[in-house]
Amino acid sequence: MNCALFNLTVISAALLLLPACTGVPARGSVAGQTLETRVDSEIARYFLTNYLAGKRGDARLDARIDRIYRNGHGGLPERAQLKRLSDDFSTDFAALYFADRVGQSAGNRDLRNEFNRTLARLRGNFFHGHTQLPPGAATYEFILVPGYLYERHGFTGADLAAPRAALDRLGFAHHFIATVEDGAVERNAAIVHEAIRGRSSQGRRLIVVSVSKSGPEVALALTRLGEAGSRQVAAWVNIVGTLQGSALADDGLLQLQDWVGRVDIAGVESLTTQHSRERFRSFRIPAHVLVVNYIGIPLAADVSLLARSGFLQLKEHGPNDGLSLLPDLLVPGALTLAEIGRDHFLLDDQVDATTAALALTLIRRLEPRRIGGGL
Repeated sequence: MNCALFNLTVISAALLLLPACTGVPARGSVAGQTLETRVDSEIARYFLTNYLAGKRGDARLDARIDRIYRNGHGGLPERAQLKRLSDDFSTDFAALYFADRVGQSAGNRDLRNEFNRTLARLRGNFFHGHTQLPPGAATYEFILVPGYLYERHGFTGADLAAPRAALDRLGFAHHFIATVEDGAVERNAAIVHEAIRGRSSQGRRLIVVSVSKSGPEVALALTRLGEAGSRQVAAWVNIVGTLQGSALADDGLLQLQDWVGRVDIAGVESLTTQHSRERFRSFRIPAHVLVVNYIGIPLAADVSLLARSGFLQLKEHGPNDGLSLLPDLLVPGALTLAEIGRDHFLLDDQVDATTAALALTLIRRLEPRRIGGGL
């Protein structure tokens, strides 16, 4: 679902999903998800397999980890703390700690449980056309904003083709905003701003979906619209949004052009960390908009071939998804749905069902009354 959900051939998907055969085997649960994977260190294995399961077998190590949680002050860890944890322990340890802290939020737990229940039901019904939409579904329209180079490299999922097809199949109204594929964030934010204003006149409640680079474009558009101008916007789904930029953009223009060809330098510069973090501080998302962050939290062995180079380059800065540092993907104070073991490209072999589950979960949350019953 993003630079997120891919429309790949079976062979390509198999190659991209091929895990690295290095690391230490580990099994455990974090943030409501059971993992059987490989991690980059023995301490990460102990954390996942023992500590998070309440099996305390190393008093000295347990005391160190206890201290990390005590010093966490209740909120999500920031870049500096995760960088320290990566240096002191390992990158996978820091990623697992971040995932656990995301999962400790009662709101995030409820969202995860609701999403999981919906997805479990859909897996048996969606592909046979038996999905029943909740009351009120017809009053919503999805606004989809594509990611970077979505025309040139649609294989990355940046064009949101697979989610659009899933929404079609469900019978949801949706509108695609054609932004400038390599344009600057500010330029595309103006396009999104005008598109939302135009769709608001249609009378439906709007659910805006952004992916990767379009995350800051939507955030800036909503900030400019303000409370009055965004009154028809019910929700924003921020899928792996590069809200605070990427260190890969700081000195990566030549490398990028070697791979993708000539691009607008303004688009790359608008994703540098200095520019992006300054812009991030200006964001003011209207209070009535329900915001959901949808992100991947990969471990080293889970990173796809598409994300591996970026993951290794960013590793020195802390846990990342192959394009951005994990905390830089989040709208503060929003609900977060994290897929542990997925990277920035959120490779998924059930894109249709995942899209449908997220759409239905959102609408149930947005409706003024709790909707019971099945799908």
